[in-house]
Amino acid sequence: MFQKILVPLDGSERARLALPIAARVARSTGASLILVRIAYPTIEYNRYPRVLVTLEELDRQIADAEVELARSYLHQIAISELLAGIEVEIQSTVSTDIAHAILEIAKTEKADLIILCSHGYTGLKRWALGGVAHKLTRSSSIPTFVLHEEDESHTHIYATKPQSLQILVALDGSVVSEAVLEPTIQLGVALAVPEAAILHLVQVLPFPEKHKHSVTHQAIEEARKRIIADTHLYLEEVKKHILSSNLAYRNLQVTTSVLVHEDVAGTLVEVAKNAEGWGGKLQATDHIDMLALATHGRSGLERWALGSITERVLDTTKQPVLIVHTGANQAQPG
Repeated sequence: MFQKILVPLDGSERARLALPIAARVARSTGASLILVRIAYPTIEYNRYPRVLVTLEELDRQIADAEVELARSYLHQIAISELLAGIEVEIQSTVSTDIAHAILEIAKTEKADLIILCSHGYTGLKRWALGGVAHKLTRSSSIPTFVLHEEDESHTHIYATKPQSLQILVALDGSVVSEAVLEPTIQLGVALAVPEAAILHLVQVLPFPEKHKHSVTHQAIEEARKRIIADTHLYLEEVKKHILSSNLAYRNLQVTTSVLVHEDVAGTLVEVAKNAEGWGGKLQATDHIDMLALATHGRSGLERWALGSITERVLDTTKQPVLIVHTGANQAQPG
């Protein structure tokens, strides 16, 4: 289970939406919280090499004051009733690269989960060209749970009392993609306890529609059926492994589904948005509370920056998303 949960805050009420979620996970797991706020310097000295020393010193004093204000802000949250009984640490520093500063603190403090709320006029879409939330999900080796304030009323994640959670877990048949399972199970169980955390293991096969062409070659159709059957077997094996491992918590349930669509990312987003509308193709649920998926490949999300599955899901879904970055050097099964 999680030991240290890092929550980045920027002083806005929107960012604080992550706090009740982090508090629930901390109470369920016994984890401590690390509240972080990064102050942005008023002058970037490397851009102004001739700046007077007196002005530089003045700006340093302003930066120090900003850090103190940030620490005071974090301290008030740390002692609030919301976090009563939870061990809380506060961290603040000055940096022009906020995401990097957050990740450095996470690394130093050995955080094993980051929880943050995307916000701004269009959430992650506004940040897609280099903002804090997007940089964190792109660069963090730590599981990162991204919440979306605009979807607060449509998921049990935000319920004031524990409710069962429906979690869509995207797999692609690789061992690397399965790295998402353990943190997802731990997070889902912690948020749902004592109710059920229901994992829906899903693989979307990017086949063309069955009758897209007037003539479908019999051999191609037979191969397609074999791949679908093999994928069902694969997901059932993953389910069996989960339920026979130390991840088989009492309140954990697992289903499996194979979906066929050319647009993998779009399908994941649409299923999460309207599971009931998929006509029973997704087992045993009429809604999804959160998504979970791993990033992988030669350079993780950076390799997929112009249209990857993970990146597109982050950019378009309004549901909470857990992203697990598996690293660039993990081997694919072969």
